[in-house]
Amino acid sequence: MKLVVGTRGSKLALAQTKKVVERLKERYEVEIKIVKTAGDIMKDKPLYEFKGMGAFVRALDTELAEGKVDVVVHSFKDVPSQRVEGTVIAAVIERDSPCDALVSKDGKRLEELESGAVIGTSSLRRRAQLKRIRDDLRFENLRGNLDTRLRKLRDGMYDAIVVAEAGLQRLGLDKEVEYQRLEPSLIVPPANQGIIAVATREGEEELVSFLNDEKTWLEAMVERAVIRELGVGCAVPVGVYAQAGNKLRLTCEILDKKYIRVEEELSRESAVEEAAEIGRELRKEVYGG
Repeated sequence: MKLVVGTRGSKLALAQTKKVVERLKERYEVEIKIVKTAGDIMKDKPLYEFKGMGAFVRALDTELAEGKVDVVVHSFKDVPSQRVEGTVIAAVIERDSPCDALVSKDGKRLEELESGAVIGTSSLRRRAQLKRIRDDLRFENLRGNLDTRLRKLRDGMYDAIVVAEAGLQRLGLDKEVEYQRLEPSLIVPPANQGIIAVATREGEEELVSFLNDEKTWLEAMVERAVIRELGVGCAVPVGVYAQAGNKLRLTCEILDKKYIRVEEELSRESAVEEAAEIGRELRKEVYGG
């Protein structure tokens, strides 16, 4: 049986897709189809300015719904709660690093950057979190693929940039680039960072269900439950991180109208329901309903 797998065309998207395709090839003949998305076409626009369904997601899911591809690979943090009708996230593979990474042009750590240093990031969350730690830093928008971001840093456009460590790892750049891992205790990552999701049409989940990593799935669903109940997207600075062990540890950080940080231990059996309740309580506290 042959599967056509849809993906974005960036180096990072293709590296993510390769991780999935290697596993799919255990059972299927696989063809990769590259699809351009709104997020790829409008590269100068900060992500929080995109309206509606995910900037990197909708075009791929539309191809899936229309039968032009059989499977789609997403970075799960880009996937909105509202899906293209007829499509479903059917599996996630084992999580890579959830952490953010600070890459500076001269190897300095966050605490060593000079006052007034310019940080490249288009993420409102990263800006708000870093400002809480270093309110003397300046921030400039930064878009483009990972290679482009690193080149802009080398060219002196920024003193440091912040990226996802998982991206560096997937491209093998973690061996070449000196960086500081920003642990979740310091910088709470966005929901689902480091998680690769595999989508199919509804009713065809069995095609890829053998790929699913249960620990990662639980963490992903807990984080998404909080975000769903909060009712916010990337236009609001929010970090949500779940770590599943015997219990599930959940950390949420909101840096919008007021600063709130919550750390809770949840039962694995009822973690998603408990996380949803935490999301509802946070929404009331920050937004009044």
